[in-house]
Amino acid sequence: MRRAYQKATLRDVAQAAGVSPSTASRVLNGGGPQVSERLSARVLAVAESLGYVSNQAAQALRGRRTAVMLLASDPRTASLAAIAAGMEAAGRDRGALVSITGVGSGAAAHRTALEVLRGLRPRALVVTSASFADVPSEQVLPELERFRADGCGVVFIGEHDTPFPAVRFGDLELGRTIGRYMGGLGRRRAAVLTTPGHPALDSRTEGFLRGLSERGLDPGSVVIEHCEISRDGGRDAARRISRARARPDLVLAGNDVLAIGALNEFRRLGIDVPTDIAVSGVDDIPLARDVTPALTTVALPFAEAGRAALEMALATEPPRDVVLSGRLIVRASTLSDEV
Repeated sequence: MRRAYQKATLRDVAQAAGVSPSTASRVLNGGGPQVSERLSARVLAVAESLGYVSNQAAQALRGRRTAVMLLASDPRTASLAAIAAGMEAAGRDRGALVSITGVGSGAAAHRTALEVLRGLRPRALVVTSASFADVPSEQVLPELERFRADGCGVVFIGEHDTPFPAVRFGDLELGRTIGRYMGGLGRRRAAVLTTPGHPALDSRTEGFLRGLSERGLDPGSVVIEHCEISRDGGRDAARRISRARARPDLVLAGNDVLAIGALNEFRRLGIDVPTDIAVSGVDDIPLARDVTPALTTVALPFAEAGRAALEMALATEPPRDVVLSGRLIVRASTLSDEV
């Protein structure tokens, strides 16, 4: 008897449908003589009841011992590149092939991507939490559970609200660290650039407010600017901040991309950073060192997160969450080196 956690095979489908494996293959994978409509319907119904997924695309992976998929909202980002590099380094020691897949926005796009990936029969799936930031977890959780039922390890990187294990960055504490630093610069009017509903940025924002409060700033007076996570989003938020009657002199951005967008807009408007406004980010992407002025930020160990996630996803025992720490890096976009 086939156990619930085992994947249904083509032979299982053929046996349950009362046909030969070659006939089942022609129905499910195409090729060969045509099968009658009635017989095709029977085979397809059995395949669906058994949870069988056509494995045509997986033929490209034959001969490789372990396939690991990395699912991300935007495969072009610097942080994703570092995560992938860490996974590939760990994968070489395990004979694992790491493939990166980008996913569009919306629940339908996510479900489609997960269905296609499941057809590849990966041994492990690593998901960046940002890729699910705009999708309620209950809308994709059934698809992720099917991976686990197939024997595929599923691990998240970053904050999320699903029952799967994760590599986390301690966003609340790193937010508090930079909040304390920024609050110690002797300035009194703060603004935070963030996106609501994003688990990591929500935690960082809470940390920012705690750190600022510990330095004597009233959290209720902090301006919360909601914007999309992009350089354009940072520019738009900076433009709104510049028009405020009591313009903030501290800007804490939820990540470096937002901060760099804000830096560029402040410079365009003739607002000096850091003399008029001190700006900080989170992530320490390579561009953070190259913008003018160089960006104060918290460096996150993305490559280490990638290595840890791959090892967790391939573990034979259920893994526990791993929490990695960030490191404050003070640069020219702020005035003080006090921590």
